Amino acid sequence: MEKRLLGKTAIITGSARGIGREYALRMAKLGANVVITDIDLSAGKYKETDIKAKSVKEEVELLGVKSLEFEGDGTDESFVKKVVDDTIDTFGSLDILVNNIGGTGGAGPGLATDMEVEKFRRVIDINLTTTFIFSKHAGKVMKVQKSGKIINVASVAGFVPLFVVQPHYSAGKAAVISLTKTMALELAPYGVTVNAIAPGYISTVKWDAHFEAQIEDLVQKVPLGRIGTTEDCSKVIEFLATDLSDYLTGQTIFVDGGLMELNPSSSKIENYQI
Repeated sequence: MEKRLLGKTAIITGSARGIGREYALRMAKLGANVVITDIDLSAGKYKETDIKAKSVKEEVELLGVKSLEFEGDGTDESFVKKVVDDTIDTFGSLDILVNNIGGTGGAGPGLATDMEVEKFRRVIDINLTTTFIFSKHAGKVMKVQKSGKIINVASVAGFVPLFVVQPHYSAGKAAVISLTKTMALELAPYGVTVNAIAPGYISTVKWDAHFEAQIEDLVQKVPLGRIGTTEDCSKVIEFLATDLSDYLTGQTIFVDGGLMELNPSSSKIENYQI
């Protein structure tokens, strides 16, 4: 793999397991120093089948680059500021931010008319507020540098509410897409790009466990005929993190096997109890 990011530094949020781990490893393979952040750095232990070290930090370092790790809540601005400040103190620059923190944080499904406000607010915080705070502090650094790439992880659910029992998650991801466009406008004069990806059905340990009973049905909705992989997503992250995407900003790229664009039944709302 060509070292397109040699000498660069990337912060990957929510990267102790699953798809975030895949992004961290991809950045490292491209030559970037990688900063790992997660609310629980031990979250990925014993869950991934191909783990090669005791932590993602160690996996990254085995690829020949340097790494830092931070455990904390991405909705806590003081924590985020420390991550960004320590990254600059250690590496001298911040070139890439991948806002991967997301999900429902264990809040579970529910109908909007029945959902407690605190449950809704928590999921919005996990998906939107974390993206905003990390982008705010990374964006300040990138403005001064007059360079940088911010990549937000949204979802097809931000465009079409696939599951009626996910109003909090769909709303959060839709807001991430809007924030992507707004910050792209703000940072464009400084040479900083802000883009997003919108994954569809992507196989991870957690996702597979949730949808085990529905996988066959979900595959039928995907024109390419398979569930996506974390590598499918990381390849697009690579495009957005490297010079290949220098003239692209404010965009959201679907990584969904054609689910949204080509499937005429994609707008059908399902009532899966996820």
